[in-house]
Amino acid sequence: MMMTKFRPTFCLLFYLLLCMLICLHFPVARAANTTEASAASTKAATAPSSPVPSERLALIRERGAIIVGVKTDYAPFGMLDTNGNPEGFEHDLAADIARRLGVSLRKQSVTGSNRLQKLQEGVIDLVIATTGDTSERRQIVTMIEPNYYASGVTLFMPPAASIKDWADTRGHLVCATQGSYYNRIMQQRYLMDLQMYNNARDAKLAVKDGRCIGYLFDNTAVINDLANPEWKGYKAPLPPTLNTPWAMAISKDEKGSEFERLLGDIVADWHRSGFLQEREKAWGITPSKFLADTHALWLQKDSDGSDYCRRNTDGNWRAECRNQVFLTSTDVGGLAQLGLWLNETTGINLTLIYDSFDRMQFVKGLLTTLLLTVLCITCSLLLGWTGAVLAESPLPLLSAPALLLGTIGRMTPPLLCMYLILFGFGAVLGESFGIALPAFGVVVVCLSVYTGAGVMTALLDAATTYRLKHAGHADFRLRFSNTSDIARLASGSVTASLINVSKATMMASAVAVPELLSATTSIINERGNVGVMMNALLLTFLLIIFAVVRIMRRLEQKILARVA
Repeated sequence: MMMTKFRPTFCLLFYLLLCMLICLHFPVARAANTTEASAASTKAATAPSSPVPSERLALIRERGAIIVGVKTDYAPFGMLDTNGNPEGFEHDLAADIARRLGVSLRKQSVTGSNRLQKLQEGVIDLVIATTGDTSERRQIVTMIEPNYYASGVTLFMPPAASIKDWADTRGHLVCATQGSYYNRIMQQRYLMDLQMYNNARDAKLAVKDGRCIGYLFDNTAVINDLANPEWKGYKAPLPPTLNTPWAMAISKDEKGSEFERLLGDIVADWHRSGFLQEREKAWGITPSKFLADTHALWLQKDSDGSDYCRRNTDGNWRAECRNQVFLTSTDVGGLAQLGLWLNETTGINLTLIYDSFDRMQFVKGLLTTLLLTVLCITCSLLLGWTGAVLAESPLPLLSAPALLLGTIGRMTPPLLCMYLILFGFGAVLGESFGIALPAFGVVVVCLSVYTGAGVMTALLDAATTYRLKHAGHADFRLRFSNTSDIARLASGSVTASLINVSKATMMASAVAVPELLSATTSIINERGNVGVMMNALLLTFLLIIFAVVRIMRRLEQKILARVA
């Protein structure tokens, strides 16, 4: 009766899960149907509209020089050589722009706290100073697309530092530099106490003097610092977070101007020609995955031989070649348009719909969770059944160890088991024999042993009850061949144990298995959309558990019907 009433609700939930999986399969920024795709293709083939004249570009040409704001305290992107002359990766970019414009180059040193202010005041024409491309900055200046580099945030720490996770920074005093885009986000997210400095040098010296636990800074610069003998022994063990592309910036008034269009075309050519990777190599910078991926993207061609990354009629680059964070519902079609429209109109930032990276993370986590569920249910049933048969054996050499192992398995929390095997026994294997235990396999073993012990207990209790109910079968012992005799007595407890193990798969995130909880947490860390993603996680897990319950109940009914 209950199952009959439950069926419509379950069908609806299962349908929602199916729709979600179908939706997640669609690529980002593709047309919703053939007509829309054809219209988009025709639009892309049309030459982009002419940009508006640029007063700043006219001034640069009249002056015969371009004034570029660059850094001199951010090696190797901007620094001073032994003679006090400014140089670096971004200085090379400024020189190439001046060459293409046919004017001379004037450099002006800027810092993170004054670079955009000088641009707004008109003191400089262009900023190339490790400037992260954020929505807040787009409100006050014009960011040039495409982006020319990218970095994340890490923590530069002294040798004796014990911080092992971002969560450990809560309540601690952390050094930072003024004007960095990530300061507010990191402070809000991890509740760290930031102590601001004007430049990177002072902040690192504060770390050295013990005035803070570490220096919050771009991982690209930190990698370079760690290679410096001055900072021997210092470390940055925390994984980079808030990965953000860098962009050149010009005045807000230049939005849509000839100057913006010209700079965007120059950056696009840098990506196509590999110029940025050449400069990266020349300055000894660790190869950037962002540059490698972007270079490959901008080299792509359409079937007609034209550049895949090209401007549309409105002058904007093709949506797939832009910074996905700043796309709007008018830039894309299909599900991406729906997801962006939902965010723009309601504030529900379900990035699973319109961001390909987040979508793939979530899908990978979902598939990992489903695989964990299937393996744990199967292994738990086999271990429990085998353990119960061995425990019922008349041979003490078989029954005693089986009962002992069953008791240990039932009494040991699976999370503790994972830690003991991975970081205890696994550490010994790694140090002595160089063997690394797979975290996924350890999770399956620990959850299966724990749940299998519960299945084993349920079968043994059912066998005991069977003997008490059937006086003529006092000598009954459980065997693989006669398990059907106690199936009805054990089915409820066994099914409950197998359903519970499907819920326990979330424990895998504790040992870095990329299952659904881990993937969701990763998206939240990058996007900050806690409420939306936690509700999506809750809904997805409910659907998974409903599906497992439904399948297990159907299997239970079939087995009991066959026994009857």
